[in-house]
Amino acid sequence: MIMKRLIPLIVCMIFLCGCISINKEKEEQKTPDNYMSGVWVTYSEVNEMLRDGNFKENFNKCLEKCKDMNITDIFIHTRAFCDSLYPSKFFPQNELSAKYDFDVFEYLIEKSHGQGIKVHAWINPYRVKTSDENINNLPENSPIKKLKKDIDYGFCGGIFLLPSSENVKRLITDGIREICENYKIDGIHFDDYFYPTAAESFDKISYENYKSDNDNPLTLGEFRKSHVNSLISSVYTAVKFSNKDLLFSVSPAADINKNKNSYFADIKAWCENGCVDIIIPQLYFGFEYPDEKFRFNNLLEEWKKLAENTDTKLVIGLASYKINTKQEPDNEEWQNGEEIIKRQTEICKNDKKVKGIVYFSYSNI
Repeated sequence: MIMKRLIPLIVCMIFLCGCISINKEKEEQKTPDNYMSGVWVTYSEVNEMLRDGNFKENFNKCLEKCKDMNITDIFIHTRAFCDSLYPSKFFPQNELSAKYDFDVFEYLIEKSHGQGIKVHAWINPYRVKTSDENINNLPENSPIKKLKKDIDYGFCGGIFLLPSSENVKRLITDGIREICENYKIDGIHFDDYFYPTAAESFDKISYENYKSDNDNPLTLGEFRKSHVNSLISSVYTAVKFSNKDLLFSVSPAADINKNKNSYFADIKAWCENGCVDIIIPQLYFGFEYPDEKFRFNNLLEEWKKLAENTDTKLVIGLASYKINTKQEPDNEEWQNGEEIIKRQTEICKNDKKVKGIVYFSYSNI
């Protein structure tokens, strides 16, 4: 029984020690101080390039556009829904990319590097399907078919892998190791999709099973954060063991507290313990947002403080997609959105604590 009480503590110690020991190696690396100017290329944008059978031509045009914009890094959506842009042992391949007689992922990496542009494999770790909870609608070779409901995956207006599952952590880490070992990428990238809901019902059975095995269990929130921390640590370790020069980046939502308390993503702990190389908060707000807390300058200061005195580089995500948006409550300000993006870009470039910018997304630059 004493051992059961110690399990959460042991997990946390492994999380901290594993990250710190690898981070010592990272401190000895000579990391270039080049300023990142990046762009996210979403799964829908990738699919659009694949759909007409002319991927090479379409992607080459994408690269030309990026080169003209002085883009240094592209974040390619490689796994958006528990699938894969390339032939994988663990995930079903994207139906559109599977129709080609060559590896489209390998092609885009080689072509990007030929233009001096780095490639980051962008992954949604937990998302399987949205707007559909029927696993029968998933491909036959989906890993979900081999996992257990309520233990390995749950439902929330869609299908999501449960962060508390050891099978899930292994699956995600194996998939990332597969990319790192088989492709000459420059980094692995997660966005802000962690826990899809804070509702207790989402992982109720998993949490109840945990509590029944522990005399002094963690709260639900701490339980969830400990498992997300465990995945982040596992992924960082897999990335660095594959190639210490590969980068692991995460793009969290703008609200630091919401990340921690609603998505159970403790970004501060990841930065302090050296488990992410780069954070790219999504500061998708203008200068006159009605809630002052979310105005760009205020958010920027909060994130600078969070990354301060850590080895994690701060890069800022900017919302080029909001130019001329009609969505309230800040649609009036964004009618002159090009000027907003220009101002935000200059602010970031002139701030020594900011190491780059990434635009969301390719279609909007």
